[in-house]
Amino acid sequence: MLKQLRWLIYKDLQIDWRSKYPLAGILLYITSLIITSYLSFTGFIEPKTWNALFWLILLFISINAVAKSFSQEEDRTLYYFHLIRPERIILAKLIYYSLYQWLLIGGALLVYTIFLGFPVKEMAPFVVNLLVGSFGLSSAFTMVSSIASKTNNNAVMMAILGFPVIIPILILAISNSKTIVLGGSWSDINDNLITLLSVNVIIIALSYILFPFTWKS
Repeated sequence: MLKQLRWLIYKDLQIDWRSKYPLAGILLYITSLIITSYLSFTGFIEPKTWNALFWLILLFISINAVAKSFSQEEDRTLYYFHLIRPERIILAKLIYYSLYQWLLIGGALLVYTIFLGFPVKEMAPFVVNLLVGSFGLSSAFTMVSSIASKTNNNAVMMAILGFPVIIPILILAISNSKTIVLGGSWSDINDNLITLLSVNVIIIALSYILFPFTWKS
């Protein structure tokens, strides 16, 4: 199993490395949005606004990083069908695109901090909430992408199916992040963080259970 997971993750890495234009487009958009925000706020930005803008950028990263996860597999579906169990395919996708998204978010946060500062005082809870929230978004969009790839309007279905799924993740993650930015600590976000982790577990479980049915359709 581990060998197949490593192979699937490496395969996705090779595909993304060969086609660098989507990644370049994401990086260009992120940089443009951050610079525009910097010019608009003339270097000064309130913590609440800083938090809101950052999560807007993170949401864009999630959508664009994960939306293509299954659309690029159309020509390989029959080949995989006879070689690999669908549960391992979805696990590999969840792992790869979570790591891929974390890498993009790390770069975005670095550039964001350079131009707009970093008002967070409690670093540890902010990073943990960021990792858990972004993992929830990537998991949700991966699940939705697997369903939308079976339709003729992949982008439209991604938006329709993804919006209600990500709402609870965004509410919890943004609320935690706002609390931390305004000076909160672990004790202030414990309940929401546990709930967020629970939502992530539910999404992963649903992906693992439902994906074999969509994969065989």
